[in-house]
Amino acid sequence: MAFIGVGTMAAEMVWRCVERGWRAHLVDPSPEATQPFQGQAGVIVHDTVDALVQNAEIILLSLPTPTALLEVSKQLSASGPVERPITVINTSTSGLSATRAAEAELATAGFAFIDAPVSGGKAGARQGALTIMVSGTQEAVELCAPVFEAIGRHIVHVGTEPGQAQVMKVANNVLSLGALAATAEATALTSKAGIPLEVAIDALNASSGRNSATAVKIPNHVLTGAFDFGFPVAGALKDVSLFTDIADALGLTAPLAKAVVACWQLAVDQGYSTQDCTRITTMYQRMAGLSAEGDVDDECGGSHE
Repeated sequence: MAFIGVGTMAAEMVWRCVERGWRAHLVDPSPEATQPFQGQAGVIVHDTVDALVQNAEIILLSLPTPTALLEVSKQLSASGPVERPITVINTSTSGLSATRAAEAELATAGFAFIDAPVSGGKAGARQGALTIMVSGTQEAVELCAPVFEAIGRHIVHVGTEPGQAQVMKVANNVLSLGALAATAEATALTSKAGIPLEVAIDALNASSGRNSATAVKIPNHVLTGAFDFGFPVAGALKDVSLFTDIADALGLTAPLAKAVVACWQLAVDQGYSTQDCTRITTMYQRMAGLSAEGDVDDECGGSHE
């Protein structure tokens, strides 16, 4: 089992595989990403993609951008043609066009490809409870079933064509991240009216406004003052922008998605790019003129980052 990209979620996937007794081969350009695995039994950190390819039958990709996916696909392709079956599983959210291009690039060198973006955040990865949206041939999906079962709880085979799982994933993310932005805006209004955030969240969770932000992200990552959901604002903007890119390519009018993109673009413009996505609540509270520093964690008893 091999991993290219060992970021926040992928690191948890590696541990899941190691706990099952599988040998894990890792490549990541950041020494900080692979440092926790140095010296770990059953884990080998490689300096190059070529070295990793020689030691794996399944390669899992967890990459931050579509551009990174294309670059890694070219590196893998250059290491071919492969002399034995190797399947590449792309768990990244990379959009339709980049995913199709990556599949075509890898096919030239003999790699099989499965499109399998994941949802569930760092906590889901740690617990092996991710939702995995998969598109690929039935044969390839069945071959990789043990890997999916190690990292996920819900495996949904959405189709056979490369990119179909990406469409499903960005549809999920525009709803999830749209709900977070909308909840941040709505609770800025309730806070401005003097309603404590925790009271507003309780009311929303008992009402029709309940969503993934009111149920999980704000109670667990904002009201605690931790802001540690594990996904940066820049990543949120990337994902919702991929939705509108696909909508444009398919000739779909998507005014609501474009409004969601504008919300996350504003968060980037306001300087939150590298901060946790739950910090969008901080931005809305600050714009409402709430708290001395304008931070939600002032009201929640947390500390500043």
